[in-house]
Amino acid sequence: MRTIAIAALLMQVTTAPNDAPLVPSGKWTVDYANAGCILSRDYGTAPAVTSIGFNPFPLGDTLEVITVSPGMPAKRYEKLKGTLTLQPSGETFQSDVAVYGIAARNNTLTTLNAEGDIAAKLLRSTSVSIALADGTHKSFAVPGMQGAAAALRACQDDLLKGWGIDPNERDRVPTPKPRTEIATWLSTDDYPSEAMASNSEGTSVIVWTIQTNGLIGDCRVVQSSGSKPLDDAACRAFKKRGRYPPVIDRDGKPATAHAMHKVVWRLP
Repeated sequence: MRTIAIAALLMQVTTAPNDAPLVPSGKWTVDYANAGCILSRDYGTAPAVTSIGFNPFPLGDTLEVITVSPGMPAKRYEKLKGTLTLQPSGETFQSDVAVYGIAARNNTLTTLNAEGDIAAKLLRSTSVSIALADGTHKSFAVPGMQGAAAALRACQDDLLKGWGIDPNERDRVPTPKPRTEIATWLSTDDYPSEAMASNSEGTSVIVWTIQTNGLIGDCRVVQSSGSKPLDDAACRAFKKRGRYPPVIDRDGKPATAHAMHKVVWRLP
C-alpha cells in the first residue's frame, strides 16, 4: 500500500461551542488499496488517535465514510441509524451506520454510505459531523478537502486502469441505475452452505460489466472476503438478478459500463 501525504492549509471552522469539531493533528493521506482509494486524516495524539476516512467508489456515485476511534463497542457488530451533517451548508443526511469492534487493535470502526449529491458535497465540506442513535457524536474539521480530493481522483484513475477500465468512462457514460434495488439481488438463501459450515464471514468487493442490453456480463472479485465460496456466491447472485435499462452514453449511443459493490457476509 502506498501513501501520499498532501499538504493542506488549516482553515478556521466556526460552530457552536458544544459541537466544536476535532482539529486535525496530521496531513491528509491517500491510501492505495486493491478495491478503492481512501482519503483520511488523524485527530489527536497516540494512544488516543481518532481518524476519519472517505472512500468514494471508483465506479458509481457512492462514497463510504469511515471513522476509527479508540476503545471497543458494546457489541462486536451492530447497525444503527445515524445523521451526517455537513458544514458550512448545514445539510443533513440520514443513513444506516455499521459499527464494528476491532479487538486486535482495541478500536471501534464505523461506516456509512452517502450517495449522489451528498457524496459530492462531502468532498467540498469544511467540517463533517456524525451522530448515532445511541448518543455517540463526533465532529471533524476537514480543511483542505477539495485539494485533497483531486489527489483522490488521481488514485482512482490508476485503480481503474489496473482493472482494465478506461477512467474516462465515468465522464462519458452516466451512472447506470439498476431496474431494482441492488440490496434485493442477494438474500440469506445465497449464503453458501460450505461457508456457513466453516463460519466464514467477510466482505467481497465485486466489479461487473453492464452490457448494452442491460444484462450483467463478466463479474470479478477485486477484494476477496477471504472465502472463495462467498466471493463466488456474490458474483453468481448479481449475474442472476442484476438488470439495467439499455446503457446509453452522453452522445446517445449504445455503450457498456461498469459498476461495483461491497457485499458484506455476516452470519446471524
